[in-house]
Amino acid sequence: MDTSADNTNLKSQYASQITADLEHNSADHERVSSEITSLQQQLLVLENNRTLLLGMRQSLGDEAAGDVPGSTGVSDSENGASDARKSAEQSPTRKPAKKTDTANGRRKGAESGGSRTKRVREAGAPTLRDLIHGDLTQHGEPRSAAEVTAALTQALPDREIKATVVRSTLESLVAKGEAHRTKQQRSVLYSAAAPDSAAGAAERSAASSS
Repeated sequence: MDTSADNTNLKSQYASQITADLEHNSADHERVSSEITSLQQQLLVLENNRTLLLGMRQSLGDEAAGDVPGSTGVSDSENGASDARKSAEQSPTRKPAKKTDTANGRRKGAESGGSRTKRVREAGAPTLRDLIHGDLTQHGEPRSAAEVTAALTQALPDREIKATVVRSTLESLVAKGEAHRTKQQRSVLYSAAAPDSAAGAAERSAASSS
């Protein structure tokens, strides 16, 4: 009788241990599955961004590496400001003109920045309109203005992209027949128009303007 009771107690202990192990296994399984899902989503975003960047680089052609000027202009302006400070320190009688020189330096820096932006545009760098249209064409499915802004901001961290400008550009593409606008509940979504329909809309717009 004692042996039977011992066997029963042993089976009960094994059953309790197995139940506890199964609960731990289920919890670990759920946690790992959640991590895998999150990593898959991150991988999908990275792949989409890589595809978008490759398309942009291909559209720029062989001059992609030399289109955007480096920081030479900034270094030159900093060196010029340093030389101006040294000259002012060596010539105390010229201190009253220091503020004017600084103001002139700032104006020249602003003009230099504007000329750099103009050179980038003249070199064939894609405009924000091209980037937005390329994003719509690349993804295919309808996207909100916030999604387009987030994708371009992540793909081009050095370029300031505002959501309001993206939305107005999308509306401009819709007005010219290069994109379609749809509403789903409270969301406004945009998608790229087919090349044939976009060309037809452009012809109609040119005809009406003439």
